[in-house]
Amino acid sequence: MRRHVFALIGLILVVAIAASSARLVETDFGRLDVRVVRLPWRGGTLAGKLYQPVDRPAERRLPAVLALHGYQNDKETQNAFALELARRGIVVLALDLVGHGGSDSPRAFAAPLDPTRGGNAGYQYLKTLGAVRAERIGVMGHSLGAMSAVAVATLNPDHRAVNSQCGPDGSPALHNLLLTQARYEEFRGFREGQGRVEPLVTSARRLKAFGLTGRVEWNTTYGRVEDGSARRVALIDTVHPGVTHHPAAVAETVAWMDSALEPVPIGPSALSPDDQRYMWKEWAMLLAALATLFSLVPLANICLATPLFRNAAHPPTAGPVATRGAWWRLALVNSLIAGVTYPPLTRLGGLSDQIAARLPWFRLPVGNGVMAWFVANALIEVVLLAWWLRTTGRRTGATLGGLGLATSARALGATVLLAAVLFGWMYALEGVFERLLGIEFRFWWPIMRQFSAERFGLFWIYLPAAVVFFALNGGVLLFGQARQKEQATPARTQIVWWVKNSVFALLGLALVWAIQYVPYRFFGTPPGFEAIGLPQFGELWPLMLFDYIPLFAILMFMLTWFYRRTGRVYLGALVVAAIATWFTAAGSVLAR
Repeated sequence: MRRHVFALIGLILVVAIAASSARLVETDFGRLDVRVVRLPWRGGTLAGKLYQPVDRPAERRLPAVLALHGYQNDKETQNAFALELARRGIVVLALDLVGHGGSDSPRAFAAPLDPTRGGNAGYQYLKTLGAVRAERIGVMGHSLGAMSAVAVATLNPDHRAVNSQCGPDGSPALHNLLLTQARYEEFRGFREGQGRVEPLVTSARRLKAFGLTGRVEWNTTYGRVEDGSARRVALIDTVHPGVTHHPAAVAETVAWMDSALEPVPIGPSALSPDDQRYMWKEWAMLLAALATLFSLVPLANICLATPLFRNAAHPPTAGPVATRGAWWRLALVNSLIAGVTYPPLTRLGGLSDQIAARLPWFRLPVGNGVMAWFVANALIEVVLLAWWLRTTGRRTGATLGGLGLATSARALGATVLLAAVLFGWMYALEGVFERLLGIEFRFWWPIMRQFSAERFGLFWIYLPAAVVFFALNGGVLLFGQARQKEQATPARTQIVWWVKNSVFALLGLALVWAIQYVPYRFFGTPPGFEAIGLPQFGELWPLMLFDYIPLFAILMFMLTWFYRRTGRVYLGALVVAAIATWFTAAGSVLAR
């Protein structure tokens, strides 16, 4: 018990040190004032994070930039740009667009959704700040945020510069326009219908926006900053979401805004665009998130040693171990099913809004896609399990205990209560540091953040599908039908089972990712699903696998550990489902 207590204390210290370090980086070690702000707007509120240099002389006003994030993201995604611009004497407002992050959902606003998605309110807010030079404001955004940024700049001809990242080309009316283009852009609309971005050097729309004829060469500056006619397309060797954290993209934005807005350095000397610190915060936040997750292990051990929760744990019931050939057959069948169902079901449930159109209380488009995939795969597992019980299970003497399902009402009650305690602990631990420091535990995409009242309600709507999926596909299938043999030590067994379970669960998704990206990256083709004539399955959902695959690998570790600790699938399914649903409900975009 003492060892588990020390481990828990150690992990809490890791969380505290990592979160505090992230805050130090975000504030440039005290040189920036970074705070969360709320903007009343149209009967609701918008959330943002305001970055301001601390050492500004009272009489000096500073240029400013409005930074807007993309779909399925929030203000923290713009931290790289916000931090690096603020370090160079520019006030930055990173805004949560309507329905994202801490801003209210579209239903909270009395008027119809405006084309800037709340971005124009952020622009007007910057102009009211006494520290800001209202005639020196730039606008930038990524993807959906780029569309909003162009709309904001169009509405406000007094803007000084625009950076459209993986977004529209803009128009001749925009001042000092920087386009940031991903070489491996997934979204066909942002490639103007071309298979790849390379032909865009002769794009008619781009030539019009630049006021040129012939070609628009990559990484070449046209026009003059002084009269607002400057134009440039920066080509970044990354995918669509990678632009938000790519050092070359950050350097391009910093250099462009520095030239257009002409900030006077706050510190002793000007900083090179390549002098960047933002990734220190990203790695610190990832460490904080991982330590928060893994604090569940010693906490669960402590709880399971108490009389209240002792009934939730049993030694795993002896059951048939799958032969090597049988295990691989099950793994390949599961991979095939997962890979084949992922593209159509996520699209059906997600961006096509088939679920939201019929069941309007399901208000998370991305969550709907994941839920559709969870439910369909759970139903397929029920059918395959019934067939397995009549064939292999009958021959090998499979039992409910061997499948990890045998339990009692008392044990199940203790399990549900323990799952609530573990999830509540993790949520509260993140919440303490989010409230104290104003930061989320995230890496690239939103991971852990606190619920609004509406998002907390959505958590309960989406939770049941995740519980069923992780109990069946992440429980019975992995630990009953495809049970592995014990290794020489418990630690070795945990590692071997986790690695093989990750292969079992993720191989099909990895193949979907490879179909989309390998030919695109290495063979000069369009994105894979476009190349094979299935463009409807490309764009968002293969892109989300950059997030889902590593996340599911971590969840596989937790599932494996909870099963081995309790001998049943229930605790792992409840805790992991709650974690996955938390990430989705708290961080996903809200639909109207």
